[in-house]
Amino acid sequence: MSLTKKIKKAGKWQSLSVISLNILQLAYIAIMTRLLLKTDYGLMAVVNGIIGIGNIFIQGGMGSALIQRQNVNNKHINGALQTSLLIGFVLYALFYFTAPFISTVYNDARLDELIKVASLNLILLSLSNISGNLLLKNFDFKHVSLVNITSNIIGYGLGVYLAFNGYGVWSLIIATLLASFISTIVLFYFAPIKVSFKIHYREARELFGFGSGMMLLSFSNFLSNKGLNLVFGKIFTQDILGIYERTARVKNLPSQFLANIINKVMFPVMSEIQDENEKLVKIYKFGLGLSNSLMIPTTVLLVFFSAEIVQILMGSNWAEAVLPLQIMLLVLTFSNSGKMTDAVIRSKGLIYKNVTRKYIFTVIIILLSGTLGYFFGINGAAVGIVISHFINYLMMIVLVKNVFKGTFREYFFQPFIAGLRLGLYLGILIVGYKLLFNLWGKTDVTMFIVFVVGLLVLSVGIVRFRPSLFGYYLKEAINNTIKKI
Repeated sequence: MSLTKKIKKAGKWQSLSVISLNILQLAYIAIMTRLLLKTDYGLMAVVNGIIGIGNIFIQGGMGSALIQRQNVNNKHINGALQTSLLIGFVLYALFYFTAPFISTVYNDARLDELIKVASLNLILLSLSNISGNLLLKNFDFKHVSLVNITSNIIGYGLGVYLAFNGYGVWSLIIATLLASFISTIVLFYFAPIKVSFKIHYREARELFGFGSGMMLLSFSNFLSNKGLNLVFGKIFTQDILGIYERTARVKNLPSQFLANIINKVMFPVMSEIQDENEKLVKIYKFGLGLSNSLMIPTTVLLVFFSAEIVQILMGSNWAEAVLPLQIMLLVLTFSNSGKMTDAVIRSKGLIYKNVTRKYIFTVIIILLSGTLGYFFGINGAAVGIVISHFINYLMMIVLVKNVFKGTFREYFFQPFIAGLRLGLYLGILIVGYKLLFNLWGKTDVTMFIVFVVGLLVLSVGIVRFRPSLFGYYLKEAINNTIKKI
């Protein structure tokens, strides 16, 4: 199968998976935030922060190394599986025995049992990670997508049932464990591994060179995302931490939506053409432009209608989340561009060139958001996050220029201006709509839905009659999609 056909097929299934999972997550958030307390999410923020450290070493290393390596045999697969399982069990034991100490640090005895049970997910992920990445390496996005959708439907269903019956924060943890268990069993069925009981040390070491670099990058990503929960857990009260956790979760949904479609498809594709610099850079620049053309208008829409979004997804008791959400939504374009850069750098195997940039960013975001959060609360923390992501975006541009050459105009100005133009158009449309119907400063969910429906109808008309209005990147994506159909 040609590379183009692989991209189209993978993109189709990954798009189906991401769209389905985002719809599920939105429904899950909307239901659970009405059933659980803010303090429940504050507890879960700390648990996710702790367990997230373990996820780094499992999901960030050996599985990605299998994708990046061009020639893989069964010894490499077993070496990766053995290493992943070893890491999983060691981490589980570590968190199990340190859970009492962690609960003391955060002054909440409930964290002891929560962490001990939630840590079981690390063992499940250590199994599913290898099978899942083998399927991605072979562009079998169909089975990965179906497994993710099915396991999450079942897990979320159980979570809602438990929340209705008063299980509180435990409903979130048990739902996650069930989804991971189902995913582990089914992924292994679709990507069976011929298990060898011989220790494949040499092959594991070959993969670990790249995998350890991925772990360093993943650790940085963790610290600058869920790791902030651990910092804010010592600064904010549990209810404020719960507001931050839900706000950050909602903020991440649009970025993850696009990143999971483009980046998960791009990494295997880029790894396949890692020796063809011209083609690699062309795909990267187009992906960057397409990302900006989608994310900047999305940011404008969500910032203007943040109050309505909070009302829909969280309910009237979460009004304090509106302003920090508006602030943090400003990072969408910059954070997604950074993820795309990670993909292109990983594909070349130049993992350590990216590590320095990521850790500079990590130090900046922890210090800046932590300091501003301490003095100005959750809104100050949100401002620190935005400033840090913008600095990281500029560092990312410099890194790509150094690796692939080219100009600042190519990697920053052209992709950014394409999205900025669309964002300005949409902003003018929204302002006009709010003034026309006297909605300025008001929260009206019905009128928000009316606007979104009207925007979709208008977009369909533009796609049909004048796709050039969307700019070069979206126009090309639309034309290629139409040709495929």
